[in-house]
Amino acid sequence: MVDIKEVAENIILIDDALYSIPEWGSVYLINEEKKALVDTGPTTSVNAVLDGIKKAGVGPAEIDYVIATHIHLDHAGGAGELLKYLPQAQVIVHHKGARHLINPEKLMKSFASTMGERMVQKTGPVTPIDEERIIPVSGDEVFKLGERQSLRVLHTPGHAPHQICILESRNNGVFSGDAIGISVAGGKVLVPATPPPAFDLELSLASLEKLTELNADLIYFAHFGATDRVRESIDIATNKLKTWNTIISRTFNEEGFEAAFKKIRAQLYSELEPARESESLYQYLASGIVAMNVTGFLKYFQEKKHGLRW
Repeated sequence: MVDIKEVAENIILIDDALYSIPEWGSVYLINEEKKALVDTGPTTSVNAVLDGIKKAGVGPAEIDYVIATHIHLDHAGGAGELLKYLPQAQVIVHHKGARHLINPEKLMKSFASTMGERMVQKTGPVTPIDEERIIPVSGDEVFKLGERQSLRVLHTPGHAPHQICILESRNNGVFSGDAIGISVAGGKVLVPATPPPAFDLELSLASLEKLTELNADLIYFAHFGATDRVRESIDIATNKLKTWNTIISRTFNEEGFEAAFKKIRAQLYSELEPARESESLYQYLASGIVAMNVTGFLKYFQEKKHGLRW
């Protein structure tokens, strides 16, 4: 049975059972006169999302918008398949990602080369989306869902060039995608997400500053759940990015690449310790997120700081 929870007025969290791990992937239903989903999860989560929509008392045909915070497959990989059941819905996505949802071949190849075939199986195939159902955005667009609810698009690159956040007016909350990172284990673990191939530290820090200036009252994390500890969460993400950069810079310059790899990996393992209370979540984080973050940050560091090709 799918788990749903109203985390703010007319904002319903659907646990999309991402990779069969509880409390790892959040899809949000904004239930106004017009209705929107924020993210979809991968194709393997489509049934859970549909069940969550229905459990909330909403018919799939009532959904007007599907918003992809970015096109990574754990966030938007299921959009094309889900649209088969949402006949009225259009997909809002950053223009840099739109073409990859229309023709996902390159996206799938990149995902497979970065994450491996095992993760391809966990994610499922990506169904192409007809171009006329795509609304490409750049930032600052506003979509009105009702008298008290408008959604403002914010371009927040760094995690990915196609990352957007959404500020909703009813509760003054921000759907953060992965721009602030992941918050799991009941908020005991908050770490930035720094994946290859396009993580950029400077852009991430600038986006975090932009999110701070919103003075939002809530953050809706894609991984996982909502919090009113807005400034604290953004500060933690900012400080960790700076700390990781310091660790890598010092170790790389003094001991070389291999030592930097080991040092930052050990740092990440230590930060994930509180997630051990959920064995399935911890195992995924330890085996997947650590490797992804280390690889993405070191790739950025070598290319941007030393001009070396990965």
